[in-house]
Amino acid sequence: MNTPLRLAGALAAAFSLASVSTAALAGSFALREQSTRGLGLSFAGAAAGSGGLSSTFWNPATITMNPGLTFESGLSLIVPQSKLKPDARTLGTVRAIGGVPRGSGNISQAAVLPQSSAALQINDRLWLGLTTNTPYGSLTKPHQNWAGQIYGRTSKVFTLNATPMVGYKVNDWLSVGAGVQIQYLDVTLRQASGVGFGAPNASLEGDNTGIGYTLGLTLTPFQGTVIGVGFRSGIHHELSGNLLPAPGVTLPVRAKVNLPEVVTVGLSQQIDERWKVLAGVEWTNWSRLGRIAVTNQITGTPATALKFDYDDGWYFSLGAEYAVNEKLTLRGGLGYELSPISNKVRNVRIPDADRLWTSLGASYKWNDRLSFDVSYAHLFVKSAPVRIVPGHIDYAGLPFVADLKPSADIVSVGMRYAWDDPKKPIAIFQ
Repeated sequence: MNTPLRLAGALAAAFSLASVSTAALAGSFALREQSTRGLGLSFAGAAAGSGGLSSTFWNPATITMNPGLTFESGLSLIVPQSKLKPDARTLGTVRAIGGVPRGSGNISQAAVLPQSSAALQINDRLWLGLTTNTPYGSLTKPHQNWAGQIYGRTSKVFTLNATPMVGYKVNDWLSVGAGVQIQYLDVTLRQASGVGFGAPNASLEGDNTGIGYTLGLTLTPFQGTVIGVGFRSGIHHELSGNLLPAPGVTLPVRAKVNLPEVVTVGLSQQIDERWKVLAGVEWTNWSRLGRIAVTNQITGTPATALKFDYDDGWYFSLGAEYAVNEKLTLRGGLGYELSPISNKVRNVRIPDADRLWTSLGASYKWNDRLSFDVSYAHLFVKSAPVRIVPGHIDYAGLPFVADLKPSADIVSVGMRYAWDDPKKPIAIFQ
């Protein structure tokens, strides 16, 4: 493999976050677990406020549904399973050229995903808020020596989003919101420079801070009915760092990446004093990830181009809530996600495929100020064939054919606290 091909594979891992927990993420390398309550509904109605204060991740206008001074936080434990099992022909080819004829082991790593939100009501019209979360990020770690090591070893990606926002209640049936996304991205990537046991790594390290925005509105045409629409802009990142194609060799590199826009629509409908039904649709503009140039900062010339060739992503969800009494609420949901990654472009770092979300959750109101949430989800992912053969965008001279059947379990816990009396919420300027 020549250096540009190694570079292409290494940088591609920066955007292959789904390889850590394919089933646990949104399409490709996005993370969806930004709300404990939302998880219990498979995120049905998230843009209409079903996630509580954390719904502001999808739609900043939902902040106006939280009177007074409110704080919400949660942790999600993601436990995925993803094993690449090469076929006999691949293992035979690898063995014949002196490689390591074995599968990847579990490439996925368990992770804890935190998120928090805060809202302050200024008066009966105006709210200010802040969310912090991790919309992208994961860790891929197959065996150090395995049959597909030239296509991927370790990929570690960390992001942090902070979104200050403002919400305005125009009248009793319309609220609007807007925010600024400040996103930090840090990437460390490794893959083998050869097929043999103990082959040294080629690695890439880089980071960047990008800026985007978020917009939203909620409509309440009838009592008990909420319709929400949220938009998260794409975020431009210009990763700057170093490529180490071989031991003792360091090259400064740069790559411009435009992450996709997301549109989320949610519906919340109160049926009676106990039952509520919810629905949601989300579209992600993954098809904008076409060709990404990787530039050598010394010469200013492109080292290679990355071809993602994604389709757009879609997510559909339905859920329901049942209020057992004034303190306890139960919920459940189903979701189905159409992956933006097709069979023709799937690789060892993005074994992403269509998936079914199933989830259950509950909320317990400890008192007027404090409540707790817990949710569990299991994700069933379609079998994901990996066929890196001539014609595949990542093919680098070694055919690699494997099958993958991913799955994931997610457990999330959260709490919500109102710092003021909910019956008489704080409003700074009455």
